[in-house]
Amino acid sequence: MTKKLEKLAGELINLSPEDGQKLAMIIKAKMMPEQAKQQQQQGLLQQQNPQAQQQMANMGKRPGGQMPMPTTREAAMRGLLR
Repeated sequence: MTKKLEKLAGELINLSPEDGQKLAMIIKAKMMPEQAKQQQQQGLLQQQNPQAQQQMANMGKRPGGQMPMPTTREAAMRGLLR
C-alpha cells in the first residue's frame, strides 16, 4: 500500500496545471454529497432546538434589560463614589 501511495504522490506532483484543475474539480464533486449531508445535519440540529438557541442568545444579558445608571446619591450610598 505504501508503494502505491508513493506512486500516486509522484503522479500528483507531476500533474500539469490543467490536469491539476481537473483533479481539483473531480475531488470537489466527489466531496459535495458528504458536505451537503453535513450541512443538512447541522441545519436539522439547529431546527430541533430553537429554545436552546434562544437561551444561548440571552446568555450574559440582564433579566430586566439594561440596568439604569445610578444617581449620585445611589452611587454614594453603595460606596461607588469616593
